[in-house]
Amino acid sequence: MDEATIRSKPRKARIAPEDTLDAQIGYNLRRASALALNDFAVEMADASLRPVTYGMLALIDERPGIRAAELCRLLGMKSANMAPLLAELEERGLVERDDHARDKRVQVLALTKAAKAAMPAWRRQVRRHEDRFLQQLTKKERATLLRLLRLIWT
Repeated sequence: MDEATIRSKPRKARIAPEDTLDAQIGYNLRRASALALNDFAVEMADASLRPVTYGMLALIDERPGIRAAELCRLLGMKSANMAPLLAELEERGLVERDDHARDKRVQVLALTKAAKAAMPAWRRQVRRHEDRFLQQLTKKERATLLRLLRLIWT
């Protein structure tokens, strides 16, 4: 071999196994998240719900009369990001805002009758999505994954 041929061959970098991209947790979380988001979009296309809007509706369903600030805190969102989403859900006839009984400066949130009626079906769809997305995991592995993910963000 001549010198030009030797120089043109790519060298395989010597990278420790724990430093490869595939061994990095962030990379694997990102790949799993992308897969989950894509599958969620397919499952919830008829309802026109995204993970964030579904999360908002689910929490309002679980906590009728929740304040917008509390919804932001529970979802880890900024109020500037929440406001247009609430407006969208209100325009779609899914969320109602009402003045707080004791403090008129505070608005509380509730699902409309239509959203309340739709929530059980939407929850089943999300369960179906999660079952499909996590089909390779046992029930115990799913519980472990959920516990570990909660440890990261709480």
